[in-house]
Amino acid sequence: MEAQKSKPYFKAIERWLGKHQEGLILGGILGFSLTAAYLLSQKRKPVQPAKALEPTLHMERYIFDLETDQGKQQVVVESSGECYAVKLDENNLGSMWQDEEKGLQWHTHDEALKPYIYDIANLLGEAFSRKGFPAILKGAYPEIIATEWKSSETLEVLLKPETDLEVFGTFLKDEVLNLADFDDHLDLMVKRAGEDYFIVIGVN
Repeated sequence: MEAQKSKPYFKAIERWLGKHQEGLILGGILGFSLTAAYLLSQKRKPVQPAKALEPTLHMERYIFDLETDQGKQQVVVESSGECYAVKLDENNLGSMWQDEEKGLQWHTHDEALKPYIYDIANLLGEAFSRKGFPAILKGAYPEIIATEWKSSETLEVLLKPETDLEVFGTFLKDEVLNLADFDDHLDLMVKRAGEDYFIVIGVN
């Protein structure tokens, strides 16, 4: 019974398909053409270059030049929670911390660090001043191998020879204001070690 009722319905569909066969073929061709054109346009889109890695700024890390009996030596002070790990020319000296109950005085239990703790504490106290700014730069960016004050308003920043100067300069320009803020203007003269060409990045 159901099959008999369905026969007129199927015959109506067949008649409609017969009348519109040409339109269906054209529609199919048009749909295929549009799909092919879209896929080809997607292939033609230029591949976006990979974004260079931004320097890591979430760690509190400072690199100072410390005058010792052996001459000028490099001190790396890196935050590890409430303590600071200290290295002197790649040698671990120990850790130091501030005692809140004793006026935030610096302390250490490590004998190797005790002869230097006073000088390092003074350097940390100056870290966010204009004088201490090189320590922040060198601590934040491993590409920087040295800094030198050329004048009261110009700091020369030397990069590793293999560093891409333009890429690094772009990131430094974007990030430098997050590192420090000074009342007076400061120019960073950034260049690769052994080269004369440099770029200038203004701070403030």
